[in-house]
Amino acid sequence: MIKKFLCAALVMSAGFFLYSQVLDLNELNPQAIDNLYRSFEHNDALEEQKDFHVNYQTLRLNLNPHTSSYLAEAQVLNSTHEGLFSYNSLTADPDYAICQEFKTSRDKLYWIFTLRSDAKFSDGTPITSEDFKKSWLALLSNRDASYASFLDVIKGAREYRLGKGKAEDVAIYAKDKNTLCIELTSPLAHLPQILCHHSFAAVDLEKGNYSGPYKILKHTERELILVKNEYYYNKDSVLLPKIVINANTNAEEVTSLFNKGELQWIDSDYDSKALLDKEAILLEKIFGTTYYFFKEGNSPYLTEKVRQALMAATPWDQIRYGAIFPAGTLVLPLSGYSSPAPLDFTDFDYAKNLMKEAKKELGLKEEDIIELTAIIPEGTGSFQQATMIKNAWARAGVNLKIKVSKDNLFMGNVKATKADLFIYTWIGDFSDPVAFLELFRGDSNLNESNWKNEEYDRLLEKANHTMDKFERYKYLSDAEDILLSSGMIIPVCYSIGMATVNTNEIGGWSDNPLNIHPFKNLYFKKQNSAFKHGVVASK
Repeated sequence: MIKKFLCAALVMSAGFFLYSQVLDLNELNPQAIDNLYRSFEHNDALEEQKDFHVNYQTLRLNLNPHTSSYLAEAQVLNSTHEGLFSYNSLTADPDYAICQEFKTSRDKLYWIFTLRSDAKFSDGTPITSEDFKKSWLALLSNRDASYASFLDVIKGAREYRLGKGKAEDVAIYAKDKNTLCIELTSPLAHLPQILCHHSFAAVDLEKGNYSGPYKILKHTERELILVKNEYYYNKDSVLLPKIVINANTNAEEVTSLFNKGELQWIDSDYDSKALLDKEAILLEKIFGTTYYFFKEGNSPYLTEKVRQALMAATPWDQIRYGAIFPAGTLVLPLSGYSSPAPLDFTDFDYAKNLMKEAKKELGLKEEDIIELTAIIPEGTGSFQQATMIKNAWARAGVNLKIKVSKDNLFMGNVKATKADLFIYTWIGDFSDPVAFLELFRGDSNLNESNWKNEEYDRLLEKANHTMDKFERYKYLSDAEDILLSSGMIIPVCYSIGMATVNTNEIGGWSDNPLNIHPFKNLYFKKQNSAFKHGVVASK
């Protein structure tokens, strides 16, 4: 998803679990079970459907599906733009969407997607294979498209993305109106998972119509309104007629609206003590990691040995204190994935010796102070954490200047920002190590650190060419070990998602590793008249 947002730290993001190649996704898909339960409730719940109200912290959103990368944006874009596959609300695995079936060649290099014949844009225009071809080529040619590099596996795509090839050489073929074909440079079993992301949706480049279950009726800094797309192929299963998203920063007002049932989902600040229904506070462990990372190119003194000295000087226990899931690595451990040794070693004498060697190599005197700058989002917790790092690094001969940014979107322009250290919380767009390791691949559009390592890139490439899951994981683990050893990142904690939703009133809401909750699956349950919003109604 993939997606990013700011809370205590900046979150990017947007994953799900690597699965064996199957040609009928629905055979093993828990969504079928969810749909069965929904079908039992639909008839009784139809009369209950009404406008669904959400509160965001801000509505300064980039709703261009090719360049957006924040979680709040992804929640909207997954509703307005749909691709070959969509996220399953239970597992975040791929469900069929505009694609109704697919098959691959024996060597898994040639993929054929059959599109639904009833798929249409919001003006009634049919969605064809040519629309997908145009959308993906436009994505590859957009320098601001963070996720374009995930299509590098298509023959000719990487060259075209980097300006070294032609569009006609990209192996995306509109065979006929409802048949889309692509040719890969190496097998990629988890391609359907990648294609769930809104970046790879069918986009109407000329008229700006929508391909998803909802379309945007209004968007201001205070209000965003989505209404049902009457031409959506599965419109009858979409129960909520309208989604109203407000940006109210008054915590007391937000809490009061939720208590009165005038707000169904809080994704912003509120007064938890004044909340009547405490069970509405939902926590879920998600596939995400909060970490600091260095950006190369600003300071001439930020060498690998300097970074390694700073790692040895970092007070790991202090900066991770209070974290529910402390992180010693970038990638949240997955089943079958052997994580490299964590970053958890602190020794100031060792750090000083490394820094002494590093300064000598740089032509500096031992007493010279290296100046570095960190930019962090506004927030007491972030500032305290950065101050701990600053004080510890001072003992190793580095002065870290801390700048606080009040702009929640400053991370969208890291490459142009003159600073050396940033903080992210990244939520993977699919539960695979590549969802994180792609952030540091040399020529990836997601790489904002400017770090390049040939061996790291080589291991990622080898993993792409390997179909055996455990062998592939070994290559990816070795790549992550190179990243950790380079001192490029400071892992802090694995992520917890939090939302405030009354699930006694709202159906279709499920915890999943991506923190994605498609609006098309939500609905109001039939309510017992004796109860209202979790509180017994007075008589």
